[in-house]
Amino acid sequence: MKNHPFWHIAIFCVLVFILPSCNSLRKLATSRDIDTYLKQSEIFRKEFTGFALYDPLSGKYLKTKNADLYFTPASNTKILTTFACLTSLPDSIPSFLAQRFADTIRLEPLGDPTFLHTDFPTQPVINKLKNKTIEIHLPESELTPFGPGWAWDDYQYSYQTERSWMPIYGNEVRIFNRDTLSVVPAFFKDYISLFVGEKPGSLVYRERKFNLFNIWMEHDTSSFERKIPFDYSHELLARLLSDTTNAGVSFSKTPLSSYNTLYNEALIPVLTLMMQRSDNFLAEQLLITAARYSGYNNLDAFRNHLLSEWHLSSPIQWVDGSGLSRYNLFTPKSLVEVLSQIYGQLSWNEIEMIFPTGGASGTLKNWYPGNPPYVFAKTGTLSNNHCLSGFIVTNSGRKLIFSFMNNNYLSPVSEVKREMQLVLEAIRNAY
Repeated sequence: MKNHPFWHIAIFCVLVFILPSCNSLRKLATSRDIDTYLKQSEIFRKEFTGFALYDPLSGKYLKTKNADLYFTPASNTKILTTFACLTSLPDSIPSFLAQRFADTIRLEPLGDPTFLHTDFPTQPVINKLKNKTIEIHLPESELTPFGPGWAWDDYQYSYQTERSWMPIYGNEVRIFNRDTLSVVPAFFKDYISLFVGEKPGSLVYRERKFNLFNIWMEHDTSSFERKIPFDYSHELLARLLSDTTNAGVSFSKTPLSSYNTLYNEALIPVLTLMMQRSDNFLAEQLLITAARYSGYNNLDAFRNHLLSEWHLSSPIQWVDGSGLSRYNLFTPKSLVEVLSQIYGQLSWNEIEMIFPTGGASGTLKNWYPGNPPYVFAKTGTLSNNHCLSGFIVTNSGRKLIFSFMNNNYLSPVSEVKREMQLVLEAIRNAY
């Protein structure tokens, strides 16, 4: 009877019915485990946590927690700035509108952060300006050096460099000591005082409205690099540009009557640097450039225009390009919706290049490792706030989009990251 064909057929039918069900139960159990962990984790229970996991192929959310509530995104704001640049700028960054005469060139700056920035050595624009008298026409509207909600007493730190309509040298001083002291721009060399010995709390220091810099090093032969923002002014801009181009520089209130556009660095590599090291200056100025190139001098109006074009499911509060402001308020779903549009516009190779890679690059170099890497995402950190939004590649090869937002915790951020890593690893393994 054991060898009767009927039993073979019966067993086969039972297996066909049971095996898919077991597979579904396995996935459901894993999903429940993740839900339970999000709800019962001792870390997540003591903070405000939001999470959204989205499958762009099916167009469905696989998991959500507080996904429609508002969080401080910190540098996750740079995801919106990246998409603004991708949708508003050409392949190279527009640096100036230019009107040429025989021995004079008139410029209308577009906010290009790469102009004479030491991280971008090629500088296609600068040779077109040398040995010509330069007239600069600036927008009539004022651009405050700091964005709304920025900490006024962080003025001397390189993560809060001043914004301007026409940045130059990254709006900061870079001081290097290898065998000899080097200062960029060299104009500031006579404005720097070096001190040897124990630092008094900060390696660099300047007063709020004075470009006098105090630099500390451990001993006379110390090798070091220091960066500190300078106090920006139109007078200083003219002096720095004149020194660099060997030409006179002045300002004009008369708009350009006709012009060509001068382009500087390629866009994708600049976005990559901005996202990989979470560079606030690049983010702020790139958003200004996108606005100016699109015909806007009012940044609020430009952001509102973008949001109307992006058709997010819920309104958000977006006030700067970098995420330095605590006035920014996003939902996990709003970040997923922007990431989904980025996913539809860029190749996967470009996404891997622009977004930090878990265990390998940028702000994720020491977190979320995998072989192969499975997390490609942007961090966002302010005191008591840490967010991570981007892409997960699962063990089955699916590419999912997620936003993980944590606000108002008192535990060390490393503990929050460890909890997040457990959840992301579970998602990688489950899907």
